[in-house]
This record gives sequence, structure tokens and C-alpha cells, in this order.
Amino acid sequence: MRALSARYVERRGQDLATRALEGEAKRAAFALYYAPLHFLATRAALRALGPELLVEVRRVHDLGCGTGAVGVAVALACSPTATWRGVDRSGWALAEARHTLRAFGVAGSARRADLVRAFPRAGRGDLICLAWAANELAPAARDTVLDRLQQAAAHGAALLVLEPLASGPTPWWPEWAARLATLGAVERRVKETLERPEWIARLDEASGLDHREIGVRVLARSGAGD
Repeated sequence: MRALSARYVERRGQDLATRALEGEAKRAAFALYYAPLHFLATRAALRALGPELLVEVRRVHDLGCGTGAVGVAVALACSPTATWRGVDRSGWALAEARHTLRAFGVAGSARRADLVRAFPRAGRGDLICLAWAANELAPAARDTVLDRLQQAAAHGAALLVLEPLASGPTPWWPEWAARLATLGAVERRVKETLERPEWIARLDEASGLDHREIGVRVLARSGAGD
């Protein structure tokens, strides 16, 4: 877990998503530890944003879905009939995402693809979820994704972008916030004291990490009323 944390915090760039999940030990740490924390952070963000974000959402498009923890947290907060569609480049992550779907009883599908090329044609009834993924993109790809987020929002799609609170990994964030604000997106910094599950507390202690508080930076836009 310490090696994975160091990879994300100290050694950004250079195909981070692939390098961070090299080897079974790092994959286990991600699935066992960071994925549940992302799930809990997403629920905290949704509570802070309120139910208006998810009004009329019928499809959750989880781009760079990883284990599916974030997108499933979103889907569970939507209508019971909402479906989930995940995209990721990692076959391992997609297998984990399908397991997450089954465990939570969420209807959906996951496919292996580059999130830029697989960006959906989205409009009203769709929510584009991009969580802890934009910071892993090359600058040109990130610019393309921002353009497509704007297009989706202009057609009535809801948006949810989640990234760490630390500004170092996301120097591009102010531009995203400014451009998406013109289409009704709001920026939030969410912090919440976490009543940690016992096993996360034990892993915190063993690894020298501390998640008694979780935080996330949010850009969100409701698709209701467009």
C-alpha cells in the first residue's frame, strides 16, 4: 500500500495507471484498500452535492472505471432502474468492476477501451463520471476529454469529476472549473470525518497511513431541466 501511495503521490506521469498496478501486490492493495476508500469518498461527495445532481439520470458512464467502486456508488444513488457502463484499458480492472457490479446488484456492462476514444455520445438522462482518471491522461488527451465534456453538457448530460484535494496532481483543474462553469458546473471541496470500517483502520495502522478523514475535489453539473 505504501508503494502504491508513493507511485500516485510522488511519481506522477509516465503512464501512471499502468505502472501503478504492476504486480499482484499493488493490484490487491488497490482493490482491497483504495477502491473502498474511493467508494466512501464518492458517497461523501454525493451527500454534499444533494440529490439534484442525479435527478433524471438513467445511465452512468464511468470512464476510466477501474474497479467500478465510484460508478457503482453513483448508480446506487440513482433510480433503481439506472444502468452502469464502464470503460477501462485494464483487463484486470474490468474483471474487478464486473465483480463489483455483481456484489452490489447493479445492472451494467464493462468493456476494454481507451476512455478518450470510447467517450459516449451523451445527453439528457446520461451522467458522465470521471473519477481519479483525468490526472492520468496526457495533456492532449485531457484537452480532448474537456472538449467532449463540454459538448455532453451542452446536450443536457450530467457531469461528475472527482480528483484528490491536493493541487499538485491537478494543475489543469482551474481551467476545467472555469470552462465547465459556463455550462452550470459547480466546484466543491468535500471533507468528511470517516467512521472507518474496522479492517480499513487496521490497514491504516499497518501501513502508516491515516484515513480518519477523507476528502475529494468535485466538479458537478446536474442534467435536470435542460
